[in-house]
Order: sequence, then C-alpha cells, then structure tokens
Amino acid sequence: MKLQISSLKYRFLIAALVLGIAGSSCKKFIETGIPPTNIDASTAFSDSATATSSVLGIYSAIAGSSSSAMYYAITFGAMSADEGYFLLNTSYDNFKNNTLAAGNDGNTMWSAIYARIGRANYAIEGLTAANGLTTSVKNQLLGEAKFWRAWLYFYLSQYFGDVPLTLTTKALEEGLTPKTAIAAVRTQIVKDLVEAKALLTDKYPSTERARINKKVVSAFLSKVYLYTGNWAGAETEATEVINSGTYSIVTNLDNVFLNTSNETIWQLSLVNTSGVAATSFGAQYLPASTSPAFVLYDTLANTFEANDLRKASWAKSIVYDNKTFYYPYKYKVRVTTTGNEYPVMLRLAEVYLNRAEARANLDNVSGAQADLNVVRGRAGLGETSAETKVTLLAALLHERWVELFTETADRWFNLKRTDKATEVLSLIKPQWKAFQQLYPIPMQSMNSNPNLKDNDGYIK
Repeated sequence: MKLQISSLKYRFLIAALVLGIAGSSCKKFIETGIPPTNIDASTAFSDSATATSSVLGIYSAIAGSSSSAMYYAITFGAMSADEGYFLLNTSYDNFKNNTLAAGNDGNTMWSAIYARIGRANYAIEGLTAANGLTTSVKNQLLGEAKFWRAWLYFYLSQYFGDVPLTLTTKALEEGLTPKTAIAAVRTQIVKDLVEAKALLTDKYPSTERARINKKVVSAFLSKVYLYTGNWAGAETEATEVINSGTYSIVTNLDNVFLNTSNETIWQLSLVNTSGVAATSFGAQYLPASTSPAFVLYDTLANTFEANDLRKASWAKSIVYDNKTFYYPYKYKVRVTTTGNEYPVMLRLAEVYLNRAEARANLDNVSGAQADLNVVRGRAGLGETSAETKVTLLAALLHERWVELFTETADRWFNLKRTDKATEVLSLIKPQWKAFQQLYPIPMQSMNSNPNLKDNDGYIK
C-alpha cells in the first residue's frame, strides 16, 4: 500500500527507525506504523471521518489474520510458560525451551509493539491538538488511543521488563530514550487507562464489541491493578463490569468464543482482513492433517480435574507417533472466509477471577470463594475447597491456568507475577534459568540507541 508521507509523518518515521521499530525496511513501517490514510497530517484529525480512520488504523494493524501482532504476543507467552508449543515446527523452540539468544530473538514482537505504540502516540498528539471535532467524537477516539497505548505497554513491559517509555513522536528525544523502570511504566499504564475511562462511555462505538468502551477499560484495569498490588482498585473495577448487567457467563462452553458471545467484553474484529475470517489461533493451532500443529504441555493436559468440561470442549486429542497429544480447541475454525469467531481479548470469566484474587488479598474469603465458584460452576465442577487466603490464591493460580490457557499470555505473566516461574518451569524445562523471565532486547535496537542495554543474564 503506497502512502503519501507529510513532514510530520516523515519525522515520525525517522523516530521509528531510530528506535528500531520499523522492521527490515521503510516499506514495512509505512504499511504498519502510521495511520492508513493518504491525507496530510495537518488535516488527519480535522474531521470525524479522517480522525476515526487514523484510530481504526491501530486496530487493523493489530488484528490482521494468521500473522497478527497480538497472536505472536500471546503465542510466545504460551510457549515460554507451560501452556503449549509447536510439536513439529522447530522454528520457535527457543521460546519453548526458554533459550532465547542475546540480542537476536524477540525482535519481531519488540518492533511490532513499538510500531503500534507509535501509531497510538501519533493519534494522541493529533487528537489532543484537534479543534474541529465534536467533544463526543474527540473523547471517544482519544480514549481509544490512550487505552491502546496502555495495552501495548503492558505487553511490552511484561516481556521485556524495563523499557523505553516513549510518549511523543519527537524523533531525536525518543530515539535515545533509556529504559524506564517497570514500576514507572505501570504508573503510566494506569494513568492512560484512568484518563481513557474518563473520556469513554458505556456505549460500544461499533457492533460486535470490537472497539473500546468504558467497561473494556474497567475490565483491563481490574487486571492491571493485580500487577500493582492495588487490590481495592481491582475489586472496584471488576465489580463495575460484573454489576453492569451487560455481560453474562455463557453456560455452553462451545459458544464462549463465538463473535456473538455475551461473555465477551472486547474482541478483535476480523472484518476486511484479507478475506480471512478465521482467527490466528484457529489457523495456527488446529491441525491441518493427521499431524499435530500446536499442542498443550502434558502438565496442562493432565492438570484438569475429573469431569472438568473445559478439557472436553476446549482441548482435543490427536494421536501421533503412538502418543496422545492435546491441542487447544477454544477456536474451532481453522480456515474460512465466513467464520463466526473473533480473537477474544477480555471476557467476563477473567474479570471474576480478577475480583476473586483481589478479594482474597483483602481477606474477603467468602467473596473470593463466590467469584471462583462462578467460574468453576460453569466448568461443571463443585465449589472450591480453598478456605484461607493462602489456599485461595493457590487455587486461583491453578484456575487461571485451566480457564485462560492460550489466552492473552496470562499464564506466563502470572507465573512471573506470583514468583512461581522458576518453581514451575524448572521441572519441565531442563535449560531454564531465572533471568529468562525477561526476553533479550533486540540487537538492532541497542545498536541504534546507545542508552539501551540488554536485560541481565544475556551474554553478548
């Protein structure tokens, strides 16, 4: 796709190149790093149509089809943890084995996320300065852009730890930005989310819950607050979503990931994505033949309780080389142009688990049990036997594993957040080292920015 690049867009392109976020060529960046419009930057946010196009460009740059940025961010986490891996395709074994090499691996995700952060920064700057939009349109679009920046920095910091916090499109300043401590990055994430929530309304600006509204922000805030230890905040935000009456737990597990599911809080639309309507997860995880593609770790496949309906509905077995493997079956469509599944980013069951954990940490044992039992009940299981804060937190770590596997990299992030990564992963990964909880910084980015240093443990 050929685009006209104004002087401002050109400066932004240079910023991206200095930061190492543009990939291997200018063409690649032009296709994914700036809003997909042919208009001059001075008018990009002058009316609702062009301003909306610029913000929707962030969505389209992330959704995609089988090569979507979010697919890789989630799949890398699944492999790095103990959720799943590609059985026959060895291309990603360094993620499976946690043996990423210094300076080389993880570059695709680093560059892809920063490119999209750049798009969000471009939109935030343009919308903030815009004076030709109605208040409602400006607030909606600015709220969406701020949410996206927070969402992307959450993923970036979860994989890489301390990262450069770039909040503008100024090339020289941002191109030499050193790492910002992850605590400060999380502070900015919360700031963006709080501001986004204040700007948005409860109304979805599009069909199929595919764009951001206020409840999407609250759902994500309930998760982010778990990472900052703000238990009261996590409970409050989760309760806003649960008590809204908009969402409900879908009792039929086979329908949870349909694009009409009432459990979905936010999903990525696949409309107009190269004619493909199957999710990246269906396309890549489901076997195309009698040979497995992406399979679950035995530890996950064997950890479901007896009669857990999730194993029957969300995992499927396949025999290969005289061994039975299980693969993810949450998304059931592999290839289609008329599918009815979209990638689900936030759903109500996770919000219940967020609130359960917050309540457990606030010593509200009965409240935590009630929330946990909502999720267990849908899975056909009895009430939890956990009766103390300590046992509830352990039960919740397990419940998140079997409920949210291969979704949003939740397991990888939670093992690290709860300091369980080494305890759990060293048992199944012989080459595991504790420093591998963070990915190495790409060499290209370190060469471009002398203030950017690799994470501890990686030998150059």
